[in-house]
Amino acid sequence: MMQPRNLALAIGAPLCWGTGFTLAKPAVAHFPPLFLMLMVYAAIAVMMLVTYRGMPRTPWPKLLLISATAVTIQGAFLFSAMRYLEATTANLIIQIQVPAAIFLGWLLAGDQLDARKLAGTVIALVGVAIVIGLPTQRPPLLPVLSIMAAGIIWALGQVLTRKWSVDTGMMMLKSNAMFGVPQLFAATFLLERGQWQALATAGPLQWFYLAFVAVVGFYLAYVCWLTLLQHVSIDLAAPFVLLMTPICVITAVLWLGERLQAAQVVGGLILLFGLAIASGLFARRAGVKAA
Repeated sequence: MMQPRNLALAIGAPLCWGTGFTLAKPAVAHFPPLFLMLMVYAAIAVMMLVTYRGMPRTPWPKLLLISATAVTIQGAFLFSAMRYLEATTANLIIQIQVPAAIFLGWLLAGDQLDARKLAGTVIALVGVAIVIGLPTQRPPLLPVLSIMAAGIIWALGQVLTRKWSVDTGMMMLKSNAMFGVPQLFAATFLLERGQWQALATAGPLQWFYLAFVAVVGFYLAYVCWLTLLQHVSIDLAAPFVLLMTPICVITAVLWLGERLQAAQVVGGLILLFGLAIASGLFARRAGVKAA
């Protein structure tokens, strides 16, 4: 059983991720997506430089590719698509990152791919298909594909991190911010317009959304998660990530006024069930060691 402090961290991480994901929707409606990410990661870089000393030991070419996949490219796909999808739909679709990480871990890092993980992955993908295909108001195809691409690219970044990194989790957060900021600066300069207009016209609510996404949705979420992993094993901590989805759905309904369709509820429950199987949650409860 987890100690109360660790339990608070285990709940705090998905709480921050879920609420931050929801409030990213109105934030990205005002700020250009890449410019939004630039400001978020610039704030994280400043906070990490002040609070976490030292420099990474992982070779910089590898850090460059890790940050490109885990930060810049996936963020461009994700936040650009969020302008055209409800937060609830986007959050459900992005969970494809979990089965993608399982497959890429097997393909690139030599992770075990057993029947349990395969079954959970298939069930999760069925849930995603229901969310995409069965609602009476189907989400637009291109943003859906963009969200799926974001999940797969993010999963690639996590696999590369596990395979190449020789640093702690907190140092990798710092590295992603430091290497991601110049990439995002170049991307928003080349691909976007209206950055300064967005800054000039932002009101208190838009600045609140931006600050919440940066401080709560990214910085505090990863501090909670990485601190938790210093005290408990990943197999014990991982099932708590599943809380992100219902937290995002609840906050999107309450804060943004989004309405859930029956297909989203059914697909979401099937998706969570598949992810729970893939993560080994039921195997651990049965007393079987999950790979």
